[in-house]
Amino acid sequence: MPTILSSTKRCTALAADAPPLQSAHSREAAPSRRWVIVASLFLFMLINFADKAVLGLVAIPMMHDMQLTHGQFGFVGSAFFLLFSLSGIAIGLIADRVNMKWLLAALALTWAVAQLPLAWPTSFAVLLLCRVLLGAGEGPASSLALHVVYSWFDDRERSLPTVIVQQGATAGVIIAGPALTYISQRWHWHATFLTLGAVGIGWTILWLCLGKTGNRQHNASPALAVAGAVPRAASLRLRHMLSDRTVIGVMLQCFVAYAVIAIGFTWVPAYFRLGLGFAATQAGWLFALQVAAQIPIGIALAMVSHRMLKRGVSSKAARGKLISAVCVVSGLAYCALLFGAPPLVKVALMGLASALALQTFTFGPMLVAEVAPVARRGALLAITNSIFTTAGLIGPVAMGKLLGAAGDARGYEIGFAVTGVLLLIVGTTGFTLIDPQRSKRRMEGAPA
Repeated sequence: MPTILSSTKRCTALAADAPPLQSAHSREAAPSRRWVIVASLFLFMLINFADKAVLGLVAIPMMHDMQLTHGQFGFVGSAFFLLFSLSGIAIGLIADRVNMKWLLAALALTWAVAQLPLAWPTSFAVLLLCRVLLGAGEGPASSLALHVVYSWFDDRERSLPTVIVQQGATAGVIIAGPALTYISQRWHWHATFLTLGAVGIGWTILWLCLGKTGNRQHNASPALAVAGAVPRAASLRLRHMLSDRTVIGVMLQCFVAYAVIAIGFTWVPAYFRLGLGFAATQAGWLFALQVAAQIPIGIALAMVSHRMLKRGVSSKAARGKLISAVCVVSGLAYCALLFGAPPLVKVALMGLASALALQTFTFGPMLVAEVAPVARRGALLAITNSIFTTAGLIGPVAMGKLLGAAGDARGYEIGFAVTGVLLLIVGTTGFTLIDPQRSKRRMEGAPA
């Protein structure tokens, strides 16, 4: 009798440890379901970046109607980032403990609420408050979207879905450029904010119908799992993870690249009009085309990285060295703006430089997710994102002060060249710092 009871207990324990059985229908539905999630998050990022881009696209009529100086408008651009990073950290700390479906829905609804007051004439104070609220809602967006994607795909499957979701940001700016410019000229710049508010509400309803988190996990090496390193990794302090050399290298590169984004959304359309002499419609299309360059470049770099990994090349080379080299080339292109060139050549240089710099937001999260224990992945993604996006507080204001002093196209180009020098520095530094294999062993408790 004791033997029978003992056997029964062992069988019960094994059954409890075994993964749940899936029906044939579930196994067939899972691959298609995860791509529906990717498509939904592509739209999520599209709206996110259209929300960011709208301020630069309506800069001139808004400044005219509200009688704003360059300094005031630069302050509005930076106000977006006042709570951006703090919100990312706060949400990141709870991201691994809450239902991501409801969290993303709440973020998207916040965006819509922040846009709607600007659909009518308002004061400078309300404009500032709306941009601060929008920044608070968008702070954790990118990292949490990728956290959901990574819950559906294993590490070596993540290149394509990461690129697709990140290209939602590109598509948002491409669509926003001509579409919001047309709406602004056809009706009024207030109508652009009404449009974005309605779109945000629409996506929230869609996500509540379709959204779901997957169950893919970060797998430690078998030897480390047997040695009991996984529980240790899961309990790592955030301070320990944030001091890792790979994480630091990623944050440095993304910090400078985010300054490129913040300056671009606030000042590039105005530079095309006031600095290079293009008409409003031309400036909108050129801005969209410049951003569109990110799509083929992003896909090409993701394919190169993926093929290198499939051939057995280390992630240090296939991801770390590749993105570091990309930063260096981007920096050189920005610095080239200081030399005399026709307006369209300068537009092309800026398109190449920004498209390359923004690839840090594809490779950076993959590198962080690769080294982070799954139990802390959501928090680490959100917090690193929050740290490097503090560049948004600095970039637009610094450019505004520079333009206030210089007041011409040269002022814009000096500002862009400064970001180019910084990209050269962080790109070169990345060759030394970024080493995901070493970082992963450190996170999991093996000797580094």
